[in-house]
Amino acid sequence: MSHPAIPVTRDGAIATVTLEQPGRHNVVNFKMWLALKEIFEGFAADKTLRGVILTGAGTSFSAGADISDFDETRGTTEQGIAYEVAVDEACDAIAALSVPVIAAIRGYCYGGACNLAMACDFRFVAPDAKLAIPAAKLSIVYSSRGMARLVSLVGVSEAKRIFYTARPFDAEHALRTGFADEIAGDPQAAAHQWLDGISALAPLSIAGSKAILTMIAMADRPFDLQLAHDVTVKALVSHDYSEGRLAFAEKRTPAFRNE
Repeated sequence: MSHPAIPVTRDGAIATVTLEQPGRHNVVNFKMWLALKEIFEGFAADKTLRGVILTGAGTSFSAGADISDFDETRGTTEQGIAYEVAVDEACDAIAALSVPVIAAIRGYCYGGACNLAMACDFRFVAPDAKLAIPAAKLSIVYSSRGMARLVSLVGVSEAKRIFYTARPFDAEHALRTGFADEIAGDPQAAAHQWLDGISALAPLSIAGSKAILTMIAMADRPFDLQLAHDVTVKALVSHDYSEGRLAFAEKRTPAFRNE
């Protein structure tokens, strides 16, 4: 469940996924997009996992998709469509994971890297972060999934500004417009601390809330009433629901088992 350029590490209940392309600001090539989908889908079976941090090695999160890879992987219309599908599937796998995912961003977060960050639940950015979606410089149109995620964060007007101008924006602008959730000198440490702070809460409650809120935010697809019903019932009939009520009555901390 890893890739040479995407090491996965574990610290207690928190996993860290790191984009690692030394000397290239952690650009993401086609094989890495495929691997990210597999990595995040693989997390789904781990009942002990309580959160994931997505970050980049060194001084940058990621400069985005590897453009030097495009002649080989996006050289034809068919390849271009397949590439966009791979990007969407990687981002969808992040968004669909039942535990919170935080993007810890330093330095560059450009293009496809913004897509990855937007698929996360939160974005913690360093003061030196530089963000941009320069699709208009490459004659690329973002997928509706990526656009829907951006609009859900910053609104239509700001999303248009980002797409139409292709200009970079800094951490303060990202925080002010809603793209970022927190500015931290060490965003990875801040993300770990935040996830630690909620790791004892009921995972089925968090998972159900995430599933429903993610659907509400994504205007490009119909709301799935059956899924919303299923995650609600799953929590209601769980051991953790009984444990939560019993712990409340006994005035003790509940021991949730994610089941």
